[in-house]
Amino acid sequence: MQWMLGGGLAIFGLAAWGSWFVLRGDADKAKPTAEVPRPSPSPAAPADSAGVAELPAIMQRSVPSILTEIEPLARKFLEAKSPDELLPVIRNPLRAKPRLMRLYPKGRIEPPGLAQFNTSGNLVIGDSSAVVEVRTRNFETRQLTFVVTREGLKIDWESWAGWSEMTWPALLAELPTQATAFRVVVKRVDYYNFSFSDDSQWQSYGLESPDGEHMIFGYVQRGSAAAEKIHMSPDVEQAAMIVKIRFPAQVASSNNQVVIDDVLSNDWLEKDE
Repeated sequence: MQWMLGGGLAIFGLAAWGSWFVLRGDADKAKPTAEVPRPSPSPAAPADSAGVAELPAIMQRSVPSILTEIEPLARKFLEAKSPDELLPVIRNPLRAKPRLMRLYPKGRIEPPGLAQFNTSGNLVIGDSSAVVEVRTRNFETRQLTFVVTREGLKIDWESWAGWSEMTWPALLAELPTQATAFRVVVKRVDYYNFSFSDDSQWQSYGLESPDGEHMIFGYVQRGSAAAEKIHMSPDVEQAAMIVKIRFPAQVASSNNQVVIDDVLSNDWLEKDE
C-alpha cells in the first residue's frame, strides 16, 4: 500500500510539472517576438559557477522594456531640426559632432519625422545593440540601430547616415592614394582589368555607396588579412561593411578601381576606440 501511494504521488507530481511547463511555454508565445542571435563563445565572457557563459545584459532584458526605452529616442532623433538636437540621443556625441557639422554646415536639418515605430513588429537584438524598423513621414522604411552605452541605449547616427571619411563625389574627384574609411555595400562581381587583370593575385568586389548612387570596383589581395575579413559565405551576395580603400598610384583611365586595404567592420557599426 505504501509503495502504491508513493508511486501515485510521484506520477501526480510529474503530471503537474508537465502541465506547468506547457502553460509557461504558452505564456512565452504571447510575448512580443524578437530575433535574438546567440553570442559567440568568448573566453572573456563572464561565467556563472557552473562555467556557463552569461548572456550580455541587453539579451537578458524583456522586449517591451527595450521598446519602451528606445521609442522616444527614435522620435526625438527623427524630429530633430539641428545637430544640437541630435547629440543627446546619439552614440558617442563627441565623435559625431564634427561629422554632423560637415554634413550640415548651416546647422539645419530637414527632419524625416516618425510615421510608425517598429513597423515589422520584431526587435533584432545583438550582444551590444538592438535594431528596429521605422517608417518616416515620406513613407521610407529604414532601420535604426541602438547601441549599449554607459548612458543607456543610444542611436548610431553614422550607420543611419552612411557616414564616410569622404563624400563619394570627393572620392571620385580627388582619387586619394591614402587609405580612407568608407561605409559600403560589398557585392560579388567578377571583373578584372587594367592594374587588376591578374585574378590569381586579386579578388574583385563591387563597392556601392549607401544611397545606391555610386559603384566602384574594389580589389583585395588574395591571402591577405583583408581578404580573410571580407570573405562572404557562398550563399551571401552582398553585405554592409566599413572598408579602407585607396586608389593605386597609377590610376587607370576608367577611374573606378580601388585597393581594399582593410575591413574595419563586417557591418556599419564603427568600433569604439
